[in-house]
Amino acid sequence: MKLIMMSCLALLLSHAQAQINQPFSNPYYNSTQMANYPTVTPEINADDYSITIHTKVLYNATPDGYHVTFSKSFISQTVAGVEHLMNTKTDSLIQSVRAIDISKKDVLMDIVALDPIFDLNIRDTIVDRPIGYKITQNLTFRIRELAKLRRLSKICLDYNIYDLVKVQAYLNNSKPILDSLSQKSVEILEIKKKLSEDIGWTFTKGKTNFKETKHVFYPNERYLKSLASNDNLYQHQLSQNSAVNYNRQVNINNHYTYNHKHADFVFHAAKSIPVIQFYYELTYWYKKVDPEEEELKKEAKEERKKEKSIYILDDNGSLKKVEIK
Repeated sequence: MKLIMMSCLALLLSHAQAQINQPFSNPYYNSTQMANYPTVTPEINADDYSITIHTKVLYNATPDGYHVTFSKSFISQTVAGVEHLMNTKTDSLIQSVRAIDISKKDVLMDIVALDPIFDLNIRDTIVDRPIGYKITQNLTFRIRELAKLRRLSKICLDYNIYDLVKVQAYLNNSKPILDSLSQKSVEILEIKKKLSEDIGWTFTKGKTNFKETKHVFYPNERYLKSLASNDNLYQHQLSQNSAVNYNRQVNINNHYTYNHKHADFVFHAAKSIPVIQFYYELTYWYKKVDPEEEELKKEAKEERKKEKSIYILDDNGSLKKVEIK
């Protein structure tokens, strides 16, 4: 009996440990993250005559704002009627969003389609006149803070606008960010060169080459859209936001970002909101002069000169060498 109790206890402990560890394991999330990362390379790679140094700097920039696009269709029996309906609803919506500090100039109205609607009933006679018209309009709002996204979504729902098309973060000026990245990258490069010299590598009689690489990672749009769509779908119970089976899998949305551990330095590492990430990598090559290689090049050059030598017979019957350069 004691043996059976001990076996059951061990089984329960192992199951509990699996329940604890499993929520933090999301293969899809991890694989998607790694697919978006630049290849991890050695920081310093050197031999007797050459050295390659990589510096990687990351900047977490808070977006200056977001462009949020909703789509809405209006239907009426006449073109004038559908246009009046669209204008009335849109004007009223623009007045409503002023309550969350979105002015008229921050709203862009874009008509994407005007479609006739024909009767679908099968009749003996051909009907070539539509029974109504549909206008499809995109409404793009410019908001400064991400916190307004949920309130904007609630106002749009009150106007029967359900289709959230896009949420795109933007930045007004990236030049100061790029300047900071390049300056910090050069500082780190000098530190790594000093480390190489301390180890015994010398930067003498050589040639320098370098290459810069830049990437920009914007907040995941699916994640930003979920912030608005979940506003009216609160999921407090475990059964509402996860699938419980032998392996517990939690359904989550997250914004994929570049991992801080892959960078030499991170600007604004403590920012927790979805940020625009600027990744900057500087690759530095230095190659020394190899005496043996230089000697071989000199000998090969002399051989080529001999091959290009031409002798002609002058008026006196003597051979005269003509050099071809």
